[in-house]
Amino acid sequence: MKKIKYLSFTLLIALLIMAISCTETSEGFLDDKSEGITIDQIFSDSLMTKQYLATVYWQIPSVLYAPRKAGWFLTDYEDYSSATDDGKEVSNNRQRFSPAFMKADFTQNGINADFEHFLNLWTSMYSNIRICNQVLESIDGAPLTKQTIEGMKLEARFLRAFYYFHLLRNFGGIPIVGDNTLSPFENYDLPRSSFEETVDYLATEFTYLSTSLPDVQNLQEYGRPTKGAALAMLVKLFHYAASPLSNGGNVGSGSNRLLVGYDDFQTSRWQRAKDAIDNFYSYNNEKNYYELIEEANGKGFYTATTSRSSKERIWFWLVDGVGGNTWPHSSLLPKSRSGSPKIVPYHELTEAFPTKDGVDIRDKDSQNKYYTSPGRYNEDNTLYDPDEPYLNRDPRFYYTFLYNGAMWRRLTDGSKEPVYTYRGAPNDGIFSSGSPTGYYYAKICKTDVIGNQSNSEVRGTGLAFIRYADILLMDAEVMTEIDYSKNKTKIEELLFKIRKRAGILVGNDSRYGIPLNLSKEEMIDFILNERRIEFVIEGGNRFWDLQRRKLFTEMNNKWSHAAVWEKIGEDNGEIFFTWSIQPVEQHYFQSKMYHLPIPLKEYGSAKGKLLQNPGW
Repeated sequence: MKKIKYLSFTLLIALLIMAISCTETSEGFLDDKSEGITIDQIFSDSLMTKQYLATVYWQIPSVLYAPRKAGWFLTDYEDYSSATDDGKEVSNNRQRFSPAFMKADFTQNGINADFEHFLNLWTSMYSNIRICNQVLESIDGAPLTKQTIEGMKLEARFLRAFYYFHLLRNFGGIPIVGDNTLSPFENYDLPRSSFEETVDYLATEFTYLSTSLPDVQNLQEYGRPTKGAALAMLVKLFHYAASPLSNGGNVGSGSNRLLVGYDDFQTSRWQRAKDAIDNFYSYNNEKNYYELIEEANGKGFYTATTSRSSKERIWFWLVDGVGGNTWPHSSLLPKSRSGSPKIVPYHELTEAFPTKDGVDIRDKDSQNKYYTSPGRYNEDNTLYDPDEPYLNRDPRFYYTFLYNGAMWRRLTDGSKEPVYTYRGAPNDGIFSSGSPTGYYYAKICKTDVIGNQSNSEVRGTGLAFIRYADILLMDAEVMTEIDYSKNKTKIEELLFKIRKRAGILVGNDSRYGIPLNLSKEEMIDFILNERRIEFVIEGGNRFWDLQRRKLFTEMNNKWSHAAVWEKIGEDNGEIFFTWSIQPVEQHYFQSKMYHLPIPLKEYGSAKGKLLQNPGW
């Protein structure tokens, strides 16, 4: 790739940074040997060889949860959803990703192809790809067993494809370097592959891996990729490629049109996604490795994201209190629980959750729509009371949010007491030292843990990229797109499974609150809303759903809101409140933002051989 010229220096720097990161977080990898170390030295030592590949694992959260600068997620949490109508990043630092989708930051700061985040993302992903290729090139000479060497090669290929997939979603077609190890001191000149070529390359890689990786990874290898993970990545890849943005999305024109999607729409692309789903089912039916976790009162939803040995996780990254860190609790919980929250949910997200009978709380015009004004309620919902908005909700609501009056563990004796977010409340009051939206995330946090807990008590918390519920909901969407009238019964059966596991009441009609006679468009909206509820702050799913369905356009100039509670009195220890909805963030979007621009430094060094994305 005579292109990627600027990678020459930045790749070398990235390698050194990741080596330092591992020294701090992975039991002293390289220790004092990191200065002046060579590739030959690394691959002549069994421990360093393993930890060299481990540096690439360490960057997985930069894909899932920290979309700007690799390696910072444990101390400076950010999620792609903070660029959506789901939640707000608290700090609003311009160098972060989400401000690019906030009107004031975009218009005032002039964010363009020179925005630092775009460069960081591009370079960090190619740094990871380079390490994977270095492993494939050099590991045969390492003092390891043949079985270990072959296993690490497969892991490197999987991780390489995983990072390519992330580049694909952000940029469209990208330069594919194959097995070539990019030297830090060479110039390269490889043009971008088309979107279709990139998808086909990744399909070939994940197909090979789905026949070569082990079925399970046990003991200390737990969390490494498996056959199931490769099969699930094929589903994710084809599901993304079949979606409206890419499948005849009419983005761009001329020579750059095919870089970001297919030239026309074809239903066969949805069928390819369905075939991948059926292949996953066939494999899992034989092996029974993955399933929805069902526990009383919807607790399976909680267990799916907090239990170390969750059968629902397919491709994931374990935290295990790495390096003594108490993430995610330290980065999500409120100050009163020794947290320092980096992102907080908007009120709109809380309204997406139905009542415990599965009935939407929003009025008909607002249900399953995007960026509508909150506070318009469904008068036919007999369980919802606007004066007591947190009663009788979907059980997933209580595992997802902390709100005014929500119970959480105390700092002192471990008993639970209310978290108060009302205006003027000590520690967690809105607009003072607390959340600017009146809410905090409880999702992926263990209910008996606080922000400064010892890392042994955080063990098991992890970042799920794909879990079994995702496969089911992708299947429902795919079948709706292929032939809704033919597949309607099967689609509803999948949704019943999700809602039953959530703990929603079955109802007299046995439909878990799912309306009858939805049109195809209404069913797509319903599925997307169910995905929104199910995958809050999991792998940026809301962001990617809005992107691939071309729904971000509707966000432009719309406001997201806070729930502002006011204390109006107290009697015998009982506190009385009133509340209102107030706007807190205006969003910004232009069609060109569906894809990130090739970083200006990269684009400028390519001498015309690297085409820019539409609109940039």
